[in-house]
Parts: sequence; C-alpha cells; structure tokens
Amino acid sequence: MSAITDYASLQTAVSSWLHRTDLTPFTADFIALAEAKMSSDIVARPMDIRSNLLTVAGNAYVNLPLDMLEMRRLILRSDPVTVLRYASPDQLSADHASAASGKPVAFSVIGQQLQLAPIPDTAYQLELTYQQRIPALSTMNTTNWLLAAFPNVYLYAALCAAQPFIMNDTRIPTFEKLYLQSVDAINSIDWYSGSTMQVRAK
Repeated sequence: MSAITDYASLQTAVSSWLHRTDLTPFTADFIALAEAKMSSDIVARPMDIRSNLLTVAGNAYVNLPLDMLEMRRLILRSDPVTVLRYASPDQLSADHASAASGKPVAFSVIGQQLQLAPIPDTAYQLELTYQQRIPALSTMNTTNWLLAAFPNVYLYAALCAAQPFIMNDTRIPTFEKLYLQSVDAINSIDWYSGSTMQVRAK
C-alpha cells in the first residue's frame, strides 16, 4: 500500500482496505464521519489554537468560532492585559444586573456566543485560546496536522465509519481495536494545555 500523505491517498487507502469498489463513492463520507468521531475522542496539544475576536460597543455578545470544542482561556487585550473570569449565565446576570457598560471583566457562554460583562463600552480585542475540531479534509484542504502525524488513526476511523455498509464483515472488530489503540497512543502523549478551564461549545 502506498503512503498516506494527503486526502487523495487517504481515500485510495480506505477503498483498498475495504476491498469494495461499490463503496468508493462513499469514501469522502466515511472520512467526514471519522473526523467527527476523532474530534470527540482525541485530546492533543495541536488542537489548541488562538483566535482574535472583536467586541462591538454596546453589544454584550460575540460569536464564537464554529470549530470550537472547548475553551482554554479568554483574555482582553488592554493595558494591562486582563484574563476574563468565567461565570455561569445566572451568576453573570446576578453579578452584573445593572447592565452597565465598561471594560469587560467576566464572561459566560450562551450557545455559540460569548456574553460579556460589563457590556463593552468600546471595541475591545479578545484573544481566545480553544480546542479546535479536527480540520476537515477536502480537495481544497488536502492535509492537516493529524493526517501528517498520525495517518493510521485517520485510516482506522474511516474504516470504522463504513460499518453500516459492511455489517457482517469479520474485520470490523479489528478496525475498531486498531482505531482505539491509535487514539490511546495519541492521548497518552504528555500534552500540556496550560489551563484547567473546559467550556464546551453547544
């Protein structure tokens, strides 16, 4: 089998391992389903990224990145830099019941949005550090950090995703075992996130 180095070679490998030419049109679906599962199962430092967000004066809400899994840290780029404090939605409302505006010092998460308190009195730059979903492969985005470092986990996850089409295939337990071993190997690496905050996006 040829090396798995990009989206095309991954598709070829999945088709080759399945030995089912009738499933070739579904290979992209298997990979997409694999990415969704791996995003839930894998916890690795390369998944932590930084993103800059901008507040709007008079608006307490800021949209979160759609690819966010868990929040690591939220800071306000002011002088001095402020690490914003997390509070539950009820606690944030209780602590800032007056709806006053000013420099934000706390936040909560409502669905896919941040709620800031006090309400920003001007435009502030926020720096969000969060755990990102596995970036989806496509014909335009042909590789990512996970495929480059661990092509085996991509292959086994995609093979497991084909299970509804190959339900009586005796290889399924082997595919699942290899996938779980690969995930355990990735998660056993001594990654360090630098924070205990875990706010999962809805």
